Amino acid sequence: MSGSPELDAALVEALADFAAHDRVLVATDFDGVLAPLVVDPMDSRPVEGGMPALTSLADLPDTTVALVSGRALDPLRELSGAAHDGPLVLIGSHGAEDSRAEGGLALDDDQQALLGTLDEELAAMREEHPGLRVEDKPAGRVVHTRGLPDEEARSALDAARELGARHTSLEVTPGKGVVELAAAHVGKGVALLALADEVGAQAVFYAGDDLTDEHGFQALADDTDAARAQRRLTVHVGDGDTQARFRVADEEAMVALLQALLAARRERRPRTALTPSPRPAPITDRAP
Repeated sequence: MSGSPELDAALVEALADFAAHDRVLVATDFDGVLAPLVVDPMDSRPVEGGMPALTSLADLPDTTVALVSGRALDPLRELSGAAHDGPLVLIGSHGAEDSRAEGGLALDDDQQALLGTLDEELAAMREEHPGLRVEDKPAGRVVHTRGLPDEEARSALDAARELGARHTSLEVTPGKGVVELAAAHVGKGVALLALADEVGAQAVFYAGDDLTDEHGFQALADDTDAARAQRRLTVHVGDGDTQARFRVADEEAMVALLQALLAARRERRPRTALTPSPRPAPITDRAP
C-alpha cells in the first residue's frame, strides 16, 4: 500500500512490546476498522492490505487472529474474504456465532417466536419509515438508517429502541446509524475473553470503532487475569471518546498498524520477564 499513514511513536513502541509476548490474541472489528462504513451493509469491502496482514499474522506461531463483528457469520465471511479453511477465527453476531462451532446458532422456541413477532412489528415500522432497512441475522434483526435525512434517521432509531423496550427479553444494541434487536446475545467483550482463555493468550490486541467495541475495550480492562489486562493493547479507529489506549484515524491507518504489528511479531525481541506496562487512563477525543 503506497503512502501509508505514519503511526504515532508511542503506538509503534506499544506494538513492539505486545509482539514480544510468547502467545497473543489479535482481534479486530470489521466495519469501520477494516472496511469503510457504507449505506448498504452488503456493499462493504475491506481496504487493501488489511486482510492479508491479518492472515499473515495468523500464520505465525502462537498467534491467534480473530474477526469479531456484529455481522452474522456468513456475510462476515463473504465480505471479508476469509477462507473457510483459513487460519482466521470468525466471531459473528456480537459473539453469538463462532466459525469453529458446527451447526451455527441454536435458538429455543421462545426466541424463534420472538423473532417472528419482531419481523411483524418491523414490517409495520418500515411503512412509517420507507427508507428504513432491516438486516436479518440468525439471532436478531438490525435496523439501518445510514443515508436517511438526519431527522428521519433519528425518528426511525427512536422507534427501533422503543420496540426493543416493549420486548424486555430482547438485547438492544445501538451503534452508528443502527439499532440491533437480538433474541440471543453474548457480547464482544465476553467473546474476546473466552477466546483469550481458550488459546492461553498472555496479551490481547483489539481494534474497534463503535459503541459495541467500547464494551470490548472495557472487558479487556476488567479482565480477571490482571496481568493480561495490563498487557492489553486496544485501539479506537476514528473520532469520538473512547476507553482504548490508542487511536488511529481511519481504515488505511489501521492497515499500516497491522503491517507494523506483523513486522514486529516476525522480528520480536526477547523478553526478560512478562512485566505489565503501566495501566493508562482512557483517552478523550484528541488527534492520534
